[in-house]
Amino acid sequence: MIVRSIAGGVEVLAPAKLNLYLEVLKRRPDDYHDIESLMAAVDLFDVLTVRDEASGAIVLECDDPSLPVDGRNLVVKAAELLRVLTGCTSGARISLKKAIPAQAGLGGGSSDAAATLTALDRLWNLGTSPGRLDAMAGEIGSDVAFFLHAPAAVCRGRGELVEAVSLSVPLHFVLIVPPVGLSTVDVYRRLRPPENPRTIGPVLDALAHGGPVELGRSLFNRLQPVAETLRPELIGVRDALASLDSLLCGSLMSGSGSAYFGLGRDSAAADRAADVLKPLGLGWVRAVTCGP
Repeated sequence: MIVRSIAGGVEVLAPAKLNLYLEVLKRRPDDYHDIESLMAAVDLFDVLTVRDEASGAIVLECDDPSLPVDGRNLVVKAAELLRVLTGCTSGARISLKKAIPAQAGLGGGSSDAAATLTALDRLWNLGTSPGRLDAMAGEIGSDVAFFLHAPAAVCRGRGELVEAVSLSVPLHFVLIVPPVGLSTVDVYRRLRPPENPRTIGPVLDALAHGGPVELGRSLFNRLQPVAETLRPELIGVRDALASLDSLLCGSLMSGSGSAYFGLGRDSAAADRAADVLKPLGLGWVRAVTCGP
C-alpha cells in the first residue's frame, strides 16, 4: 500500500494480492474455515482518493458501475466502522478507481477497505494504533488485515490473524485473469478439508533461504482443484502456465480464483511469459512484482 498526501486529502494505491500457499485446516462452527496462507502484495493497484465531505456523510464514487456504492461496498463499511469505533463525526468523499478485477482471488475489495481505514485515519487525524486498525480490519473481512502488513505475510484464522514475513529479493510474476469469475462462498462450500493438512514450513523456508526455483516447487492451493471442477475452462489457463517451465518456476491459482499466476525465474522471464500468453485469448495478462 502506498499512501501520500495530496491537495485537500489523501491518496492511496491499494495493491492486489497473490496466495503463494493456501491450506484449509478445518471448517469452523461459524461456517468460516480456518486457513493458513502466505500472501504477497503485487503492483497492480486500485486508487482511492479521500477528502473531507462538509455534509458529514460518507460518499463513495466508483468508476466501475457494476459495484455498489452503499454499505454493501467494503469501502463504505470500513469508513462507517472507523467512525463508530472512534467517535469521529467527520464526513468523507471517497473516489475509487478500479484496476483489480473482481471475483478473481486478488483481494481487491479487501485491499480497498484497508486503504480506506489508512486514508481516513490520516485525513481525520485520528492516530489509531496499528493493533486497533488490525481489529477493525478483521471485523470488515477476512483478508483486510493482510493489506496493513504487506508486502508479504502469513495469514491464519479465517485470514485476519496476520504475521508479516520478510522478503529479501523481489518476486516477479505473470498474472492471468480469465473472463470468468468465481464466488468464494461457492468454492468453500464444495471443499472438504483434509484430514492431514499440509504444513506451511517448506514454503516459508523457500521464501527465506531459497530462490524462485525452490519457492516455485512449494506453491500450493487447496482450493484450486475445487475451482477447476466448478469452472473446467480454467484448466486451459493452468496448462498454458505449466507449459512455460523454461520461463516460470511454478504456477498456481490465487485464493478462490479465478486468477492464476506464474512465478518468473526473473523479471525478464515474467515479461517474456506475458508476451507468450497474451495472444492465446485466456484472459487479461500482465507481469507484476512483489518487492521488499
